Amino acid sequence: MNQPIASLRKFHSGAAILAYLAVLPAFAAEPLPIYQPKVKTADIYFHHPGAKPPSPVTAAAAIRLVERGALLMEDFDAAGMNTKLWRIEHQDSARTTVAQQGGRLDLTARGLIGMNGFWGLGGVKHKDVVLVGEMDIRSTGAPPHCLALHLCGGDGKRSPDHWTEIAMVDLGDKARFFPVSALPEGFERRFSQFLELPHPPGRGFLCRIELNGVTNLAELWVKADDGWRRVCEPIELPLRTVHAEVKLNGNYGRKPGAPEEATSRAWFDNVRVYPRPRSHSVGLRLVGPRGGAIFTREGRGWPPMITDAAGRVRKISDLRVELRTEDGSQLVASVESTNFGFYLMPLKDAPWDVYPVAAQVRVLLDGKVLGQPLLIQRKACEGLYPDDVYDVVME
Repeated sequence: MNQPIASLRKFHSGAAILAYLAVLPAFAAEPLPIYQPKVKTADIYFHHPGAKPPSPVTAAAAIRLVERGALLMEDFDAAGMNTKLWRIEHQDSARTTVAQQGGRLDLTARGLIGMNGFWGLGGVKHKDVVLVGEMDIRSTGAPPHCLALHLCGGDGKRSPDHWTEIAMVDLGDKARFFPVSALPEGFERRFSQFLELPHPPGRGFLCRIELNGVTNLAELWVKADDGWRRVCEPIELPLRTVHAEVKLNGNYGRKPGAPEEATSRAWFDNVRVYPRPRSHSVGLRLVGPRGGAIFTREGRGWPPMITDAAGRVRKISDLRVELRTEDGSQLVASVESTNFGFYLMPLKDAPWDVYPVAAQVRVLLDGKVLGQPLLIQRKACEGLYPDDVYDVVME
């Protein structure tokens, strides 16, 4: 091939790839410092002839995040909007403010307004999810404005604009929550159903929308003093992708005789989207100090074998891995396996109602904990999520 022509084709091919990457939707949270061991897959499963055998397995020394399961993590702590996660929708700049400040998304409104807030960019091809967020609104005048935690399937080409949301209005000493949805004809929107809770000064609410990817049923919940309360009966929500929106809208004109326009101040905080825990696990992989395998397979035999502190060769299934609550008092999952030191810890019976959480990981041999329990800490939107994968470093 003529060298200039080949170079030109290579240049255009590279430019096309860069252009494609530039328009990819950004929905996941900012990349976390994730541990990436420089170990080939073949080294994990098979040891090469003459390779140094793994050290004895004596203690769990550290735990490192390898892959994050959460699809969105937003604590609004940055100085401004994260343009990789959101776009701002500001339809009424003369009557509203939309600002990320003081560790929250703050919104204000006066009189009749449209939609104002943050819209999640793109959409993920995942519909077995939970959307969680903290929010509150305070209004004067009537009718009040409406705050909305919104789970949406509408991303243009891949999924129709079907959605549901938990809408909230301030009624003074009470807050009212009700569903608003866009669905095909014949689907039940539950619009006549609502939940009212006490609304004392300084009180915000934790809200949750859980979408079952098998049944397409969305459940809308609000956390009250006595536990989770359902906003309405489940809503069938057919969609192919999901993204989140957090916004303020409403007030459909001044009531007759009202002395002035309604005004509202609202906020959102700690908004996250993650896989549904009843159908997703947490991955824990036991690795050596450099990320390699902790086991041997002589002649590619089965099962993989480990060496204990006394020098005895043992089956890897003699190890037991446990996931526990933060203080270690409650067992969440316990797994023994021959599968190369990789364990999926089910969350379907976990005591946690929302994520992230703090948790404890233990590795045991003959019923004894190897080393110390390892803690996954929780802070704001950081912590353990369904579908996370961690490396547990063994010494």
